[in-house]
Amino acid sequence: GQLKASGICLKVLFGASGYRRRQYKLDMNTFQFDYEILNSGKYDAGNPEKTFFTYSGLSSALKKENPDCIIVNGFSAGTLRVWWHSLFHPLPYIIWSGTIEIRGEDHSRLRIFQRKFLLRKASAFIAYGKRASEYLVSLGAPREKVFIARNTVDTTFFSHRADEERKNIIQEGPMRFIYVGFLSRKKNLMCLMEAIVLLHARRNDFRLELVGEGEDRALFEAFVQEKALEDIVSFTGYVQKDGLPARLAGSHCFVFPSEYDVWGLVVNEAMAAGLPVIASPLSGVTDDLVENNTNGFIVDFSNPKTVALKMAWLLDHPGQAAKMGEASRMIVEQKASIPVSAAGMVSAIKFVINAPNPSISG
Repeated sequence: GQLKASGICLKVLFGASGYRRRQYKLDMNTFQFDYEILNSGKYDAGNPEKTFFTYSGLSSALKKENPDCIIVNGFSAGTLRVWWHSLFHPLPYIIWSGTIEIRGEDHSRLRIFQRKFLLRKASAFIAYGKRASEYLVSLGAPREKVFIARNTVDTTFFSHRADEERKNIIQEGPMRFIYVGFLSRKKNLMCLMEAIVLLHARRNDFRLELVGEGEDRALFEAFVQEKALEDIVSFTGYVQKDGLPARLAGSHCFVFPSEYDVWGLVVNEAMAAGLPVIASPLSGVTDDLVENNTNGFIVDFSNPKTVALKMAWLLDHPGQAAKMGEASRMIVEQKASIPVSAAGMVSAIKFVINAPNPSISG
């Protein structure tokens, strides 16, 4: 709507309709924009965490569309193709990036050079959030050309649907913690499980629901059996978007231990559903949306004892936990609703197309 009001038409070129790790089903009938799915090749190198797309057909599509400006995803093969296209068809492009510095991840000199190389010709940048913005600046992006459009979801959907689901739920019994995501050691889930062991040694008035699938599900199930946590920890499996509000509505707190995610959209979803959050400080979403002691806690999950203490605090203070959940809902609406995030993206587009000579980057 904001683009249309500004006289800007949007067409999205998808590299693919999905890939092996992602199990969600897109309902393309709900799209309110023109789109095309490229016949792109996919390559995962045996690593389900990282799938690479070739973006075959992108150059031909750009020639056909002849846009005034291109927004391209991160430092992908698609960005390289856009850079090459711009050499022969002068055209401003905006890099939309969520990349952040991740602890323990050592980028090669070649990768850093490639990113700086693609960055120099870009006319502007759109960052997922604060940490992605700082990463772009560290590579040499002019700060005044970096716009923030926080990575987000349809927060209204999760807020309204969770409220509707709660009408049919009797909120009695143990407090329920919930994790939604890939069941992988890379998501730091074992640290969460160790915190559960510590908490269970002192009390039995809580439950943990793990929603999702992943290559390490069997490992975590074996851990639960070994530690006799079958009555505490449950495995729900993968849940599509329409079923997720019900899982969130039946829970009291969202836990997000990942040290790997450049963002973490599940946190947006949980906050919109009115849940407090216990989150790792190392994921991109935490800096922007989790306010310590206001809508949850920012906790280093490498210390399971600290995590267990925060979980115990929420168990002992259900009234304050509920208030934190309401704060979550307000924060995500103020900072990362679709209109707010769209405004950041529109600002970047206007900056580029209103430049004195938008075909030449600064």
